[in-house]
Amino acid sequence: MMHPQIDVSPATALLDVPVHITLSGFMPHQLITLHATMTNGLPGGEMSASSHAIFQADENGFVDLVSQAPLFGTYEGIDPMGLFWSMNVQTLRYYSSYSLEDFQFTPRSTEIHLTAEVKQKPVAKAVVKRIFVSRDVSIQKVREDGLVGLFFSKPHLEPRPAVLVLGGSEGGIGSCSQFAALFASHGYPALALAYFQCDDLPTDIQQIPIEYVQRAVQWLKRQSTVHPGQIAVFGRSKGAELALVTASLEPDIRAVIASSPSSTVNIGTDRAFTDAETFSPQSSWSFRGEPLPFVTWTEAQCQESRERLDAGRRIDQIHKAAWRACEWLEDAEIPVEKINGPILLLSADDDHWWPAAEHCERMVERLKANQFAHPVVHLRYADTGHSIRFPYIPTTRTQLNGGTPKNNAHASEHSWQEVLGFLERSFS
Repeated sequence: MMHPQIDVSPATALLDVPVHITLSGFMPHQLITLHATMTNGLPGGEMSASSHAIFQADENGFVDLVSQAPLFGTYEGIDPMGLFWSMNVQTLRYYSSYSLEDFQFTPRSTEIHLTAEVKQKPVAKAVVKRIFVSRDVSIQKVREDGLVGLFFSKPHLEPRPAVLVLGGSEGGIGSCSQFAALFASHGYPALALAYFQCDDLPTDIQQIPIEYVQRAVQWLKRQSTVHPGQIAVFGRSKGAELALVTASLEPDIRAVIASSPSSTVNIGTDRAFTDAETFSPQSSWSFRGEPLPFVTWTEAQCQESRERLDAGRRIDQIHKAAWRACEWLEDAEIPVEKINGPILLLSADDDHWWPAAEHCERMVERLKANQFAHPVVHLRYADTGHSIRFPYIPTTRTQLNGGTPKNNAHASEHSWQEVLGFLERSFS
């Protein structure tokens, strides 16, 4: 007589690799509740989450998540990775992400525990190991040339295309390091670059010098594992804006991936100095000592934005209103036609932070009008929110991002494969 069991293949894999889960040895047509729990799911921080799904075994006492939908649970429909992205997050926070010295990219992997229950009694268990960064990837703290970053790299025999990774308005080194770890695990040396709210970097996004990011590009070019003529930049949200601006000024950047970007330079902060009381809107970026022209907000718009964010409400309409009212929009627009390589744009129709999809369409039109010589791809995801990331992580926190957990998960899965394919095509 067979005993109930859970089989997972592969049982150990990189975070962005899907797994195949089957249940066997159950009674015909038996109801089975499958639980997934994770308690150590964030490198450099803490994340705990859980999900569940109720299945009915077939006449052979078998369940296959590749071909079978749950009767009830935290996700609906056939989805082999539904238990992973539909996890409800109980805790989520970084440790010391605003200090390079104190921040540690650990653990390098996590375990997701699967438990099958029949009539609320556990009858089978399995463990899935999810790897955040490959074992052969080294992690180096970078404090040269005034830079603050983490460099992820494998010991390649030949120099490889590299990726400069820029995070968003969350600041620090935490989130950008997750992307850099995955890029390096796929063979692309990657520098996660903090540009504010880390060590002695600026506290706010306020006239951040583009030269700082250019120095990071030059630093990458000097690394033995990096092909100096094959540098890409990847940015999310505010980091996507910074990526596009920098690439328009730095010819050594040969490919750009901008996820949920803006087509313009935007307001960074509404104060000339931290904790100042006088309203003084500031550009996010500067170049050669001068602030770049930007889409400004009124003091009332800044106050409304703070109130809406405190209440967990969307602010994309404020961005849209300011963008459309800007009298110097042409000056504030990023001259993307000056970028020296192919561009991949990722956007979502239900972005609660800013109208990224409209910004992307505007950039595509500008590139066409200027007869841009390189490939341009814009992937626009319907009913999806701002938080397009990498696949198979919980996507259930939608309040300040938009979209639905399912659509956000599927956009992250599809776009990540497109990102890897874009890098391969750009540097093949």
